[in-house]
Amino acid sequence: MKYDLCALAGVFEKIPKDAAPQFARIIENHPRIFVYGAGRSGLMLKAFAMRLAQMGHTVFVVGETVTPAITGEDLLILASASGTTPSVVRCAETAKKLGTSVYGITATPTAALAALCDAFVTLHAPTKDSAVANSIMGTVFEQSVLLFCDRVAEFLCKDPTAMRARHANLE
Repeated sequence: MKYDLCALAGVFEKIPKDAAPQFARIIENHPRIFVYGAGRSGLMLKAFAMRLAQMGHTVFVVGETVTPAITGEDLLILASASGTTPSVVRCAETAKKLGTSVYGITATPTAALAALCDAFVTLHAPTKDSAVANSIMGTVFEQSVLLFCDRVAEFLCKDPTAMRARHANLE
């Protein structure tokens, strides 16, 4: 199987130029951030949560034992390529009932997740169900989530020295 970096480039060509700075501003307007995605999409958001924590944000991963209750003042960030992942959609529904702001990352802007979000970005990548024969299920979407979130982190990072000081030291 040959991996084609052009697929990632194609995804990023279609993201509006203001998407990352807009997402950064949304994050900055919330005291606490919660992230959730199923499977590898969730792992990409866990990596983003780590970056946010290193920058001094209060951030939690939904489903972890130390995650508190979410409130209407918080931000919930969700990722689902299909936009129909049941656990992700349920999180969005619960958050909306509580008045929580919801930001989505999806490849399917017409699906249930996008309809529940206050704002979302579409990463035009194959989903696990639409991946072509020479592509691993959902890989381009998951990698796009990670790279898009890293781009957002660039807009959020005000003090790299402070970020370094917060980096894990029990390694």
